[in-house]
This record gives sequence, structure tokens and C-alpha cells, in this order.
Amino acid sequence: MSTESHDSDDSTYEPSAADILRERNIDPVTMQVIGGELDTIAQEMAYKLIRSSYSSIIRESEDMGAGIFTTDCRELCESDSTPMHVGSLIGYLDGMYKTFEERGIEREEAINEGDVFIHNHPHYGASHSPDIAVAVPIFYEGEHIAWAANTAHHLDIGSATPGLAIDLEDMYAEGSLFRATKVYDEGERVDEIWNFIQDNVRTPREVIGDLQAQISSCNVGKDRYLALVEKYGLDEIQQAGEALMDYAEALLRNEIRKIPDGTYYAEDYLDDDGRNRGKRLKIAAEVIVDGSDITVDMSQSADQTPTGYNIPFHGSTDVCIYFTIRSILMDTFVRDEYLPQNSGTFEPVHPKARPGCMFNPTPPTSAFARINQVDKMSDLIIQALAEAIPDKVCAGTCGQVYFVSYGGTNDAGEYWVYLEVNEGSYGGRPNADGLDAVDALVHNTKNRPVEDIELSHPMRVEHYSLREDGHGAGKHRGGHGIVRESTFLTNAVMTMEGDGNTYRPHGLFGGGEGTHGDLKHIRANGEVVDLNSKESGYKFEAGDRVLIKTASGGGYGDPHERPSKQVYEDYLDGLVSAEDARENYGVVIEDGELDVAATAELRSA
Repeated sequence: MSTESHDSDDSTYEPSAADILRERNIDPVTMQVIGGELDTIAQEMAYKLIRSSYSSIIRESEDMGAGIFTTDCRELCESDSTPMHVGSLIGYLDGMYKTFEERGIEREEAINEGDVFIHNHPHYGASHSPDIAVAVPIFYEGEHIAWAANTAHHLDIGSATPGLAIDLEDMYAEGSLFRATKVYDEGERVDEIWNFIQDNVRTPREVIGDLQAQISSCNVGKDRYLALVEKYGLDEIQQAGEALMDYAEALLRNEIRKIPDGTYYAEDYLDDDGRNRGKRLKIAAEVIVDGSDITVDMSQSADQTPTGYNIPFHGSTDVCIYFTIRSILMDTFVRDEYLPQNSGTFEPVHPKARPGCMFNPTPPTSAFARINQVDKMSDLIIQALAEAIPDKVCAGTCGQVYFVSYGGTNDAGEYWVYLEVNEGSYGGRPNADGLDAVDALVHNTKNRPVEDIELSHPMRVEHYSLREDGHGAGKHRGGHGIVRESTFLTNAVMTMEGDGNTYRPHGLFGGGEGTHGDLKHIRANGEVVDLNSKESGYKFEAGDRVLIKTASGGGYGDPHERPSKQVYEDYLDGLVSAEDARENYGVVIEDGELDVAATAELRSA
């Protein structure tokens, strides 16, 4: 790593809303009022989709995002949903425009009032193909002025295995791919497309119901945005949008300036590509800070894989980089001022990845399974910047996730599919322990209640709790992952999109490593089978169980600096054994009691 300090004038620069907005001819108060109204539109769009959806992955886990976008594909506002689902919509809209261009259609001819588009092609801006976007153009007095758009993860798109897919030969094996496809044309339903979807997915009721919910959500966004235009005038709204993006950009640039110029680097290895077992995949993040610009280059990572274990550059790689930098430097929880969430925060951040690497695959390579790689990439960006900004980063998170689909058929031959995101944990933080049992980093999906699982699917959840067999020791310990054990009541098939069976979340500044993940098949006769972190179409029989343990985070700081009373409280909570307390923390617990004198003696040795 090499660094060079900024001049003091740069590091103390503070953007002034008045200075930024003067050229826009709009005052800061009006800008923030309109910004608040835009944010409310995005949130209402999200709530409409969540409450109207059919599948639990949207209704309970909230694996979706929504917002309003300019006609040149810039984000004006976004919902507080899954981070990977909002910034990605810029890529979707770009991919739609690219499609029009390749087909020789002028935008004015392609886009009409009353149209509704769906789009999910991974090489045309989609985050990955199960995330289908719905985009509705917003017209005012005959002019196309904006887009209302959302994207959500669908239960099934007709891929090689139910729900999720990993070991795929190419993008054509992913299932139904749509490029700027109209499902409504000037207000008229395009029955042929709806019939095609009905006939080519395993769960048509849920998929079609969720698409209709997405359309309703976009229509809410369209109506609310038009009401805003009527209230303030089109010119005022467009000026405010530009001002909000300028302001957000200036805020982020101000924070980037505080990082010493230089090149920062971190690397690790993923388990495998889902086919070639034992062949680990390098993932490398090079972070280059230059004044108020920051570049994240993933080009030193492994080549694209021959399976679906790749990451679309536009829609996933770039979005993960945007979000990670913003979350490190512009955490809304610790800032008092209004922080707009829009394309302005993308301008100072420059994602890079060489064509042909796993973070920028070339067609017709499949890029279906990508959540673990972007999670780990985010983790490595944080690790790379740890020395430069130690007070803003955490130790190694559960930079992987066991994202799993279960499926089967009933007596009538109809499919059931259940998508489950198993929570991980965060690493220790500068002033606090890591968070337990949360979806870490860029996916941020919610837990589905056990009662809802058992009511809807032929599964019984036998055990669901915090993992208690270790964490990354530190002054601030790593968070604990979860243990989930479920029994199948009928024959079922599982596709597991996981990682982290062969590595542990890293510790920082003397903190210890966390625990790796674990996945097992427990047969009805008691036989235990160790499974890979990625399995495609793996079969279970009725009475079999699946056991999932997600990783626990790394520790932050010297474990011997952790107050002995906190270690003892973790012992009482079952999160650390007496043996580990002595070995990792220098804390002596005898007969269930904290021995203060022995602890002081051991720690001073």
C-alpha cells in the first residue's frame, strides 16, 4: 500500500448547499422539501410492492427495490430496501436503451404512454436474471419526463433447477430472459407475453402475481411523481433533481478527500465455482484514492467461470462498489444532515473489472449466481481501507450467504418453491461488537417467520437459533451467525448458492478470525453427509433434514482489551466457553464464576 496525504485545505473542505445550488436557481429549503417528497414516493412504491406480492421472498424478505429515474437513466430517489436492487435499475434502463438501439428503434418510437416494460438480461444491465425489473415511463403533457421502476427477485424463471441455478452451461440455461419486453403496449395488455410467462415458469401464480404487484407499485410512483410536478411545476422538479444529485456528489467527495491518496489492496479466495470442486477462486479488490475520486478495480480476480457463478458488471459489480463506498463514508445513522440517496453518490466512484474476469463476464457466459461474490467483494473493499480509515470499518463479516431454493411437486404435479436467505453476521466494529444474525452487507434481506414457512411449504423447522460454537475474539467480538435445521415432509430438491466453507471472516487490529460456514444433509436413518457450499439440484427424501450454520464475524482489536465482565456475560449467554474465554481473552471462569484475581494475573503474564 502506498499513501500520500492531502493538503489541509482539501481535508477540511465542506460543501455548502447554497454554493452548490446557486447555479441551479433553487434554494436549499425547497431542494430538501422536494427531496423528502421524492424519498417518500420511493418508499411508498416499495410498501405497495411488499404488501401486494405473492411470494415470501418479496413479501417477507423484501428482496426488492424501487425508485424514480430520469430519462437519461439517473436515479432521483430510492427505497430503503435491498441495496443491490436500486442502483441496479440504472443498469436495467441502460440495457433497455441499448436494446432499442441494437434493434434500430428510436426511443421516441419505442416508448409510449401506457407502456410497461420488463427486463432481466444479465448482459444488458440486469443484476442477475431472477431479478426482473418493471419500468413504467412517466409522461407529462405528451413528453416523456421520467421512469418509475422497480426490481424484485422472482421464485422461478424456468431455469435448469427450481428457483436458483448454479451449474449452468451458458446464459440460455438460466431460463426466461427478457430485453425491454412490453407486457402492456399503450395501455393494452400483451397477452402473448403473459401466456409465455405462464407456460415457462414452475410457479406461475406467484410469478405473475408478483409482476402485477410490481406494475401497481410503478403506477403509484408515476401518479405520485406527476402530482409533485403539478404541485411545483416541471422545471422546478427537474432543477431540484439536478440540485439533489449535485449536493449528494459534493457530500461524498468531501468524505473521499479525507482518505489519504494511495492504493489499497485486499484479497481472498472463494470455495469453488459449483462444478470444479477444490479449485478456489481468487477475488481481489484494489482501491485507488485520488483526491475526491475513488476507483475500485476487481481486474486481478479470477477469470470468469464455466458455470453460472459469475457477476454482471453493470447491475451487480458496479452497484456493489457504489453502495459499499457510500455506506462506509456516508452512513445515514451517524450523520445529522439530510443525505440524498441518488446518482450523485455514484459520480466520484469508478468501478473497474477487466472483460473476461468473474466480475465482468462476456456473453454467452451465465451470470445467474452472484450474491456471494459481491458480498465478499464488499468485505474486501472494507478490509482494504481499514488501515486508512480504521474508525469507519468493521472486521470481517459473514462475507457470504447460504441463499437456497427448495422445491418439489404436490400430488397434482404442481411445483412449490421456497427461497430462503440464511442470516450471517457482522465483524466487530470500532466501538461495538458485530451484529448477530443479520443479513450482512449488500443484500440486507429480512428473516421469514418459521410459522409462515411451515404453513406454506412441506417443511418443518426443527431448530433455529444463534450459532454458539465460536466467534472472532476481539476487544469488540464478531457477531454470531445462525443455526437452522429443517425436515422435509416430502421428497424435495435443493439448490444451494453458498460460499465460505473453506475460509473464515478476517479479524482486524489484533482481532481473531470468525468461524466458517457449514452445510450438512442428515438422512432419516441418522447418517450425516457433508455438503459443498454450492449444490445444484441436490435430492432429499421425506424425513431427511438439512443443517445450515452461517459464519460468525471476525474480531476487532486485541481480545485482552475486552472487559472481563463482557466476556463473562458472553459466557452466561452461551456465546463463549470457559476454555475459549481463557485461551482467547485471558479471562478465567471457574465453576461458572468469574475469577477476577486469576484473570488479572493471567492477562499480566
